[in-house]
Amino acid sequence: MLARLAEGPAKITVLAAPFDMTLPAASKHVRVLERAGLVDRTIDGRVHRCSLNAEPLGDIERWVGHYRAFWDGTLDALARHVETEDK
Repeated sequence: MLARLAEGPAKITVLAAPFDMTLPAASKHVRVLERAGLVDRTIDGRVHRCSLNAEPLGDIERWVGHYRAFWDGTLDALARHVETEDK
């Protein structure tokens, strides 16, 4: 759903189409994404139009980047240790 919203706003019916799910299930997924701050929804009568709010993804990227650097260093040290033990 987020990948589709990266292309532009979409109705819930459009977001649900590629998946084998009911509209109520798709709406439930959208509510979860709204609570996470990743989706904004506007309602015009019966039409619910959703758009992506990518700002929170930057926080995730920074968090993952911090731990990626930690694990890369740790795994490199482990590989050096294993190589030394094999000799």
